[in-house]
Formats: sequence, structure tokens, C-alpha cells
Amino acid sequence: MIKWVIKRDGRTETFSEEKLLKSLLCCLDANSAITIIKSVAKDSPEIVKTEDLFFKIRSEMWKSYPEAAVKFGLREDMMKLGPAGYNFEDFYAKILIETGAENVKVRQIYKGRCAVHELDVVYLGKNGKEFAEMKYHNQFGVYTGLKEAMYTYMRFIDLNDSGNDFSKANLVTNTKVSDEAVIFSNCKQMGVVAWKYPPGNGLEKLIERTGSYPVTSLVNFLEQEKIKELIDLKIITLKDFVNAYDNGLLSKGYEEAYKIAKKLLSLP
Repeated sequence: MIKWVIKRDGRTETFSEEKLLKSLLCCLDANSAITIIKSVAKDSPEIVKTEDLFFKIRSEMWKSYPEAAVKFGLREDMMKLGPAGYNFEDFYAKILIETGAENVKVRQIYKGRCAVHELDVVYLGKNGKEFAEMKYHNQFGVYTGLKEAMYTYMRFIDLNDSGNDFSKANLVTNTKVSDEAVIFSNCKQMGVVAWKYPPGNGLEKLIERTGSYPVTSLVNFLEQEKIKELIDLKIITLKDFVNAYDNGLLSKGYEEAYKIAKKLLSLP
């Protein structure tokens, strides 16, 4: 039975069923969540690492609630897209396409008045041409802050001083954003997309709404090497994976993961 949990930063704290239940309610009803917590807690040692507890909980969820397991592990799966930020840029570009954005392109070179800029993602939004400055982190506890927000805005100014006519700059990150960055961005009418920001419409909600789950969601069913192979082939989302499999672009060994992916996407 679990009594203590070792956090990722090395601190030890008393195990709290209530705290764990709160995190599971994002994906499960209370009765199902409590059943899973009690099952995992009963069969675990007195001291457990946070990452080991997460793995045990998610493995239990996969048995009966695969869609909930994907949502519960989404933040961790996003961090497996790295270590380079290019994959996150490609991933967000695919989300934008799903939301109706047009002419979505990644890693584009634009000349500003004082500097040449490589823009991570450029697209046509509702109000004209926009760009997204992507900040990818593959570690927990790293905030995207004021410095990044100011850097993005200065790019916007320099680009438009050269006549590029961007209607909006956006700061996008897979982790949380600081209050100072939000205040500055709102003041300058910049867009911000981060984990749980904007409230009720953050990155996690964009992913859920568009069904653009990362292919790393299949870590329970594919070896890490196969996941890497898929990403190298620019198969970034579960939709990419299903399409590639349907078109015969993948070798054997993906059958189980394919069935799970189709179920998760609710495809016929």
C-alpha cells in the first residue's frame, strides 16, 4: 500500500488519494477513478516515484478506458515528441489545419527591417497572415515566460517594419506560461496557446477537439524505436498513423497499435 510519493524534483510527500482523484477526474467519472486508484495503491510498495505511479495508473486505464488513458497521459506524450522542437512545430501545424487555417507552412524565412527571421509556423488565420513562435520543452516545471513573449513581439515589429503585414503574432508552448507573459501578450494583442491556457481552450483542449493526438500516445503498444521511426517519417499524429497504415506505407508490427488508434479516433 502506497504511503509516500517521491516527486520528480526529489521531494517526498504523503500519498493523497484525493489529490490523485482530482487529476483523474479530467478523464474518468469518480467511481471508475476511485476503483483504479485503490487497485494500484493496494498492489504498490509503500514508497513510489511519481513517474512509476503514473505508469501504473495509466496501464490500468488502458485495460478498460483507452480514450481516458490517452487524455490522462497527453502532457507526458507531448514531451516525448522531442528532444528537438521541429516535431512540435509540425504537430501544431497539423492542429491549425484541422481548425481551418489555410496555407500553413513551417520553418519559413522572412526578412525584417533589421534581421532575417526563421518563423516556426506561418498561416492564414481569420484575420489575415499570422505566425506562431513555438517554445517546446521536454521537461516538467519549465515555464514559458516574459522573455519569450517580448522576443516574439519584437519579431512581429521588425517583420512588419519591413512591410510583411502580419496581422498577429502568437506564442505557443507545450508547457505552462507565466502570468507576466500572459499580461504582456494581452497588452500587445498577441495570441498565447499553452498547457491549460487560455482557460478551457488551451493546447490540451485544441488537441482533444481536433482529434490531433500525438503518435507518442501509442507508447504502451509500440517500442520507442518504432515511435522514433514514425516521427522521422513525419507521422506525427494518430490520424497520420492510421492514414499511413491504410495506404500500406508501414511494415508489419503495427497491427495492434493500428486497432487502438482507430478506436481512439472513433473511425469506422
